[in-house]
Amino acid sequence: MTDNPQPRPRASTDGVCSEPEAVHVSAAAVRRLAEAVAALSDDPEYFVQALTDMLTAMKPISPDEYSATEVRFLIESGAFSAEEWAKTSEAVNRGCLHVAATEAWLLGLFETISLDVVSGFLSWKEEVVGTAVAEGRLYAVEISGRFRFPVWQFDAGSPSKLLPGLTAIAQVMSPRWSWQSVAGFMATPQTSLVAEGPKTPAQWLRDGGDVHDVIEIVEASDWR
Repeated sequence: MTDNPQPRPRASTDGVCSEPEAVHVSAAAVRRLAEAVAALSDDPEYFVQALTDMLTAMKPISPDEYSATEVRFLIESGAFSAEEWAKTSEAVNRGCLHVAATEAWLLGLFETISLDVVSGFLSWKEEVVGTAVAEGRLYAVEISGRFRFPVWQFDAGSPSKLLPGLTAIAQVMSPRWSWQSVAGFMATPQTSLVAEGPKTPAQWLRDGGDVHDVIEIVEASDWR
């Protein structure tokens, strides 16, 4: 396997893209990435494709997008000190923001399961699962052309194997938040859901808590 550098547009000083410059990534580095993803997932081909799609959709971030006047305003307003802006610019140039976003996205993806796994877990035909998604009885998100199902909605201890109140809360959360925000909310202890200490919404519902208590938090929340 040989290296196959791909061109990347390079912006000129007048804002017009000049001839692209080659991006050099070794075949060994690409192979290590694929092997790392494969070790963490049950469907390595899909996960690599989904990660590729996500990274391709990312927009470059650069502190150079701020004019000197805008930078001066940020510093003079107290939002940043000169030293803090320099550190932020250095972090952005190193790609730290993209790395953090990619890490969060991957962690979220690893907390989802495939249509095939859901079908087996619920003992439903795939067509029945698809109908349940369409009717809002299951919560799914399409990633790289496939349905993925966040695991928080399943409960092996429930007769239906689904989180109690799932349909009601999914209908409230879906129009408001991204699937990543929904997953974060369901896994975060809420001060108003207390029974021997704060519980996450998922724990609250699994333990027989009132679904309307969770809905009230969603409707009053600016969680993103």
